Amino acid sequence: MLTLIIQTDAERAKGLARYFDDRGDQAFIVSSASEFFQLLDRANPDLVVLDLHCPEAFVNKSIEVITRKYPRTQVLITAQHFDVDRELSVKKSGAGVFLRAPFTEARLERAIAQLANISSQTRLASKKLQAALPKIRVPVQFKIILPYLVLAIILAAGAGYLITQVALDAIEDRFTNNLIEAGRLATAWMVEDENRNLEFLRLISHIDGLSAAIQNENPDTIRELIYGVALNNGPEAIEIVNPQGVAAFSMRHIVGGQREDYEFSTQDTIFVDQEFVHRILRGELDSMGDKFAGLISMPNGDFLYFAGPLYSSENQLIGTVHIGQRLNSLVYDMRESLLGDNTTFAHITFYDPTGGAKASTLIGENDISLPNEMVGSILTNQLSESHMRTITAAEIGYREILGVWEVRDGIDLGILGVSLAESFLVQPSLTTQIQIMIFASMAVLLIIVIGIYVARLITNPLASVVSAAANISQGKWDVRVEPKGSDELGYLAHAFNSMTSHLREGEIYRDLLGRTITPQVRDQLRRGISTGNLKLGGQDTVATIIITDIRGFTKISDTADPTTILSWLDNYYGELAPIINSNNGFIHEFAGDSLKAVFGVLPVNLSPQKSAYQACIAALDMLDAIEAMNDRRTENGEPPLITGIGINTGMVAAGVMGSMERLHYAIIGDTVNVTHRLESLTKILGVTSALISQDTYIALGDLREEFQIISLGYHSIKGKPEPMEVFRILRPGAKAVARQIIRGPFIMDADE
Repeated sequence: MLTLIIQTDAERAKGLARYFDDRGDQAFIVSSASEFFQLLDRANPDLVVLDLHCPEAFVNKSIEVITRKYPRTQVLITAQHFDVDRELSVKKSGAGVFLRAPFTEARLERAIAQLANISSQTRLASKKLQAALPKIRVPVQFKIILPYLVLAIILAAGAGYLITQVALDAIEDRFTNNLIEAGRLATAWMVEDENRNLEFLRLISHIDGLSAAIQNENPDTIRELIYGVALNNGPEAIEIVNPQGVAAFSMRHIVGGQREDYEFSTQDTIFVDQEFVHRILRGELDSMGDKFAGLISMPNGDFLYFAGPLYSSENQLIGTVHIGQRLNSLVYDMRESLLGDNTTFAHITFYDPTGGAKASTLIGENDISLPNEMVGSILTNQLSESHMRTITAAEIGYREILGVWEVRDGIDLGILGVSLAESFLVQPSLTTQIQIMIFASMAVLLIIVIGIYVARLITNPLASVVSAAANISQGKWDVRVEPKGSDELGYLAHAFNSMTSHLREGEIYRDLLGRTITPQVRDQLRRGISTGNLKLGGQDTVATIIITDIRGFTKISDTADPTTILSWLDNYYGELAPIINSNNGFIHEFAGDSLKAVFGVLPVNLSPQKSAYQACIAALDMLDAIEAMNDRRTENGEPPLITGIGINTGMVAAGVMGSMERLHYAIIGDTVNVTHRLESLTKILGVTSALISQDTYIALGDLREEFQIISLGYHSIKGKPEPMEVFRILRPGAKAVARQIIRGPFIMDADE
């Protein structure tokens, strides 16, 4: 985490920097306003620790810039002393977390945790606001632009009509010619592919030592001789067939494998019944020589083979060599070649002599097989005419030209189809198209620009109001809409600013009310008013009460001036209040050096066991905080604030009391009185300590195991007819020390 620190006191800034360095964060101390804004733009920090006592204009501007430009950056406001006017002013600018001196590690950690909590709550509030607001389905700007768009569409439709009706220039003929040319290229490519395979076949047949390996029936040697040549040329299949028509050696490329992935086999009899193989073995010749081709269906696909004879060193026929390629690979190789050479988007299909599609680059579930009468006509009239038909694949219409699929010496293997999407028919004259489209585009653009300009004159002021309203909903009150013009929109801006001013004033009052009667009570009053359920009087409920008091504070006060005393109490309560709030309690009142807190009523109702447990946890945290604070006070030459804490669980009357002119949230009952007595009993321990009543002990139930609880015996409590057993509560393993300081017997703890 990157942190920028701006403090008026250099030593305080160094102490804060050390804290963040120890956490493993990057911390920079900023010494001037210009340096701060430069770092803010360059570093985009995660946290800014800003001194409240910096110049007010700088503080407000810094928070405003961070809120507007860097919403991810959090702001922690530090202060040497309580200054409600400055805090309220800064809070209106968007800051929400304040940390007063001393800046201890515990207080810093609580402040950072509070920042994270506020950030989470802000995101949640934003999501709730978005969910609560209606969806903008048709923006005002669109409604204004719509007539212009309709006009633009009409213009575009007219231009399209001109393109399709006037600018078409013998498109049908050009499409047909393109299709015929693609068919010729496909036929030519087949010839070139045949020549490439025959060239490789000759290369295989002249490998030194191959004839001897074949005569010796040594497949391993054949593999060693052929494999390297195959890797360089990449055929999908190489077969060595003996004079009986049995494949003495086969290597076929694995579908989906790497270039070097082949499977090898021997004694494959698939060539025994192939006529083109026997023609070679019989030594026949055609008009082109002693090489022949054939189509073979195999379990792993249909292969087109080109084959030739193999001779021994004595010029005796010892078998045949076959170079094969899968039809599925062949059609895609042919299409890729056509795409590269002719920039055409032709698709290739091979049909068998019955019209069934053997392999195709067309994708779809449609049956594209050829009718029997069409197959017969193509084969019969292959020299005199071309055949064309319309097909559909993947919901796309194609036009296909069909011809005979021939290999060496005019041997017919089936039908070759080359197809183009019929969308190529809609290709207008390029020159006319450019001229019309330029005119139409300029006209449409002009219409849209005028529409957007008129729409923005209306919608921009509205957008400013919407943005300001969104900021206010997230608690950012320092917003204002700039009035423009003297029409209804200008009037709306003035009215909105007036409303914001009143809302900001109400927020200040709400903040002051929360500081006076605690946020929990304030929120309950607000809910009661908003729902119409605000009633005077209390209700009986079980709660746990904590009362704290500083021992001998009157005597301590005699040694210092009132300002110092207030500063001590401010720091003292600054340590205790966050602990109570973080444990689901609320502070009912501050009475000089005494504090009363309640658990189980607000902010949420808790069972007696949970309220007692939360109160005990809070009390132990307060003991730790007071001990750390007293260590600092001793180092500074200030007297320690020995504090007694009493905890009691029982029935109380809680609720809003008074009149409609003046209200007070009260917690009354015998439980409160007993808590006061318990707090007074801590005097006999002479140290900062916490006592719980027998009722709290019982309420804890099995949760007592999480604490060290020491019985101090039975004590008479004023107003109680029977003595009450009192317990001291400590953290597990803590060593209790007690001494006689005011009155009562010396109490020896169990571990002494």
